[in-house]
Amino acid sequence: MKLGIYGGSFSPVHIGHFKSALHFYDHCKLDKLLIMPVSVPPHKAASHIAPGHLRMQMLKEAFSSEKIGERNIEVSDFELLKEGKSYTYLTLEHFAQGGDELYLLMGSDMFLTLDQWKNPDIICDLATIVLNPRETDQPLAAFEEKKEQYVKQYGARVILCDFEPLEVSSSEVRAMIERGTPTKGLLDADVLHVIKEHKLYGSASHPDTIKKELPALLSAKRCAHVLSVEREVMRMAELFALDEEQTLILRRGALLHDITHEKSFEEQLMLFELYGVELTEDDQKSPAVLHQVTGALVALDRYGVSAQCANAIACHTTGKAEMTLIEKLLCLADYIEETRTYPACKELRRVFYEEMPAEQKETHLDRCMLIYFENTVRHLEKKGAFVHPQTMDALEFMKKQCITERN
Repeated sequence: MKLGIYGGSFSPVHIGHFKSALHFYDHCKLDKLLIMPVSVPPHKAASHIAPGHLRMQMLKEAFSSEKIGERNIEVSDFELLKEGKSYTYLTLEHFAQGGDELYLLMGSDMFLTLDQWKNPDIICDLATIVLNPRETDQPLAAFEEKKEQYVKQYGARVILCDFEPLEVSSSEVRAMIERGTPTKGLLDADVLHVIKEHKLYGSASHPDTIKKELPALLSAKRCAHVLSVEREVMRMAELFALDEEQTLILRRGALLHDITHEKSFEEQLMLFELYGVELTEDDQKSPAVLHQVTGALVALDRYGVSAQCANAIACHTTGKAEMTLIEKLLCLADYIEETRTYPACKELRRVFYEEMPAEQKETHLDRCMLIYFENTVRHLEKKGAFVHPQTMDALEFMKKQCITERN
């Protein structure tokens, strides 16, 4: 039997994968094709790869019987069930035991770097290498040169397919999903449903998705505040010329920073216990700031936000020493957004926007952060309330920072 193997991360599987697989099957006149998601690819960081069972589910949707016609195409979990990293030569050794004639599909990058793989000689001995180019910018001469090299070096059998590639990569699709950019024409509708259902690739953390959930999670008053903070950070992002990724981080932080604010003290304690985080003595003395810690944990767990975003949420009330630009902007936006009617908030808003110089904007931001911490400490001390050490650390750090900047 002529058995084809098409391996990859498939995170997610897109239309380019589908078209490539069908062309591979038809061009080589295969009797059977195995679509095989890898477990842990040796050459890639695995942080962006969805769990194996969900990649299997997406692949089965993409290659369902009604979509592949009469072709004998099967999604295989062989490499997912193996322990450790996935090496192609080991997979080929396994399937070669059945006496089938093996064909291995490769994209451009894989084909051009085959000699850098583990045991390329075994790979070339056990399977016919089939190239379906994924890009159009690679000259044919580069593939011909590599084919000649593999034939001479390993005795390889190589087929260069005449394939019109769809120039799209899984990384590009993931970025589109995270940004909320429509993926029409790039993802199968059933695959997209799996992604949204399981909140993969940042789909759960897109601002529009979060905003739809807010009314069910927060009171109307808290929702109004949260949406106002989002508008504030977007204005700040434009002032500080932040890129699209940084702006998204800030928007997510704004929308999620108070996600647990309205929970009771007992509910806050339950969240600390649920996530295995120890409640410090200082936190116990400051119940009003517990929501910044639990909010960061929920944002990470439920919405899959980045560490940058979670860190900003985790200090948006108390602040801390050596805050990043993202952390400062979220903290300040929470204090000066338009629904805040306290005189101190309104005055700091005026100072931030009306007195901002054309140059040295970050220096001006630091001065405003110093005012914020001074106001916070003064307000707490006036009430006789406990001042969290993180706030005192932030105040002292910002004092030194502003002195340094003045000098």
